[in-house]
Amino acid sequence: MENIIRSSIHDFDFMLKPMINRNRRRTNAIFPDKEGVWEEFEASHTGDKYLDGRVIVDHFEGTYPDGEVRKGMTIRAFDEEAQQWSLVWLDNRNPHDFRPLIGKFENGIGVFNQVIETPDGKPLHVRFVWDEITENTARWQQAFSFDGGNSWDTNWIMEFTRR
Repeated sequence: MENIIRSSIHDFDFMLKPMINRNRRRTNAIFPDKEGVWEEFEASHTGDKYLDGRVIVDHFEGTYPDGEVRKGMTIRAFDEEAQQWSLVWLDNRNPHDFRPLIGKFENGIGVFNQVIETPDGKPLHVRFVWDEITENTARWQQAFSFDGGNSWDTNWIMEFTRR
């Protein structure tokens, strides 16, 4: 029988110390029929625990290659009964969207999903994956699916390093 390590309130403890992340992001990712280009930039992250560790808030700040300064935060809340996390990303561009991604960690890999809509009203499946987590590093990937989750297109990768 395989020993599965499941989610806990400590899953995101690696975010509690200041980190720098190297971003690789593809432009036009929400439009599958438009070609995008990969761009790279650095950003900083810091995080704090609240409510006895059941909530983690991290802060992101980076300057995109076009000069746009993006400030954002992720609010993560842990449901002990379901052993899963709800994640909400808010930023200075679109701070009113409170629809969460829902997911959990198993054996050191966190997978979180949600369904939103494209600007033309079509369903867009969004997936965040956290992996390669150590005391000093982590990786986050964002992928979109335009076919109900049958295929995924990774469009953003962050590689975190402890400052």
